Amino acid sequence: GKKLMQEFTHEEIEQIWNSISHYVPDRQKVDCAVDFIKTLVDIGIPTKVIKSAGEYDEKLEEAIESVFDDEEDDGYDE
Repeated sequence: GKKLMQEFTHEEIEQIWNSISHYVPDRQKVDCAVDFIKTLVDIGIPTKVIKSAGEYDEKLEEAIESVFDDEEDDGYDE
C-alpha cells in the first residue's frame, strides 16, 4: 500500500479534510486537524504534500504548523 500513499496528492487530502471538518464544531477543528495530520504522517504521506494541503485551509495550516514545529523543536529544549 506504500506506493498508493506516495501518489496521494494535496487535493485529495483537502477533499478528505473538507468532508470531515464539515461535521466538526469550529472550536474543535484545529484539534481534529492535528490528529488528521499526524495520521497522514503515520501512513507515510510525504511532508511536502501535507504542507501544501494546508495552504487552502487556515485550520489545517495551523495544525500543520503545530505538528511539524513540534518535531523540529525536539532538539532545542532549553
